[in-house]
Amino acid sequence: MGQGVIQRLILDRGFIDGKNITRCKKEWGIEVLLPMKRKMDIWEDAWALGQRCPWQEVAAPTPPPMPVPSHRPEEIVRREMKRQKTLAAKKAKEPPPDPAKVVVRTEVCPMKGFSSWSECGVPINVLLIRETYADGHQDQWALMDTADGADPRQPKEDYALRTKIEERHRLLKCFHDLSDFHSRCFNVIVAQVAFILLSYTLRQWQLWKLRQQELAGKSPGLMGRQLNMHSEYVVIYHQNAYTRMPLVTFSRELLEMQAEARAKALIKVRQLEQSFLTPLENLRAPP
Repeated sequence: MGQGVIQRLILDRGFIDGKNITRCKKEWGIEVLLPMKRKMDIWEDAWALGQRCPWQEVAAPTPPPMPVPSHRPEEIVRREMKRQKTLAAKKAKEPPPDPAKVVVRTEVCPMKGFSSWSECGVPINVLLIRETYADGHQDQWALMDTADGADPRQPKEDYALRTKIEERHRLLKCFHDLSDFHSRCFNVIVAQVAFILLSYTLRQWQLWKLRQQELAGKSPGLMGRQLNMHSEYVVIYHQNAYTRMPLVTFSRELLEMQAEARAKALIKVRQLEQSFLTPLENLRAPP
């Protein structure tokens, strides 16, 4: 694809390969992030230096509050507040979580410029991570990164994306027929994988353009139900009354009308279409 197309590569321990990491960095400009193995020499060197280097405490990330739509009716707002109170009351009655699974403190120790990994030909920056749990035990792990970032917390935040990436891989294999091969010809298998990935990428781009990012990680079946035509309605107003009809029902009613009435409806629909496609005139800038 060329240099600069892929900028960040997040891997797990199974892909530790110093020669390929060097090639990605030098030939393609790809920054590689992956965890260490405890049996590596760079692990022992980093943790030995970590005993003399300063550590920084990292605050637990807090999800941003969901914005309340300004056009939401007051009745819906009161109903949502009541629902949140009910959920809080149910959560208060639940038993406390296992202390061995509750992280109470996270500390990091960034170190740059490691060259003790002889198989890798580029400097490695290391981020030591120490997590303390409510029962007192600690979990220690470390990340290796070829990028020289200013924020020591960034590699840990980037590596947290790996679970989402693996979930997307599971969706591709299980729901997009990526692994359902019907041929033993290698070229046919490659073509199937390439075109499925291209169609998946095109669909993700379309969802992004339509501002439907919440559907990006869903299976095709669930995505189809969310985008079903039955969720689109046509509202017809007459005097002081109105009716709401599904789009398919509205189309059927038009086709079943008498010829004279259908001709009148066609004129009205053409007028509406023209008004929708014509730009507004005398537009004023917002105050």
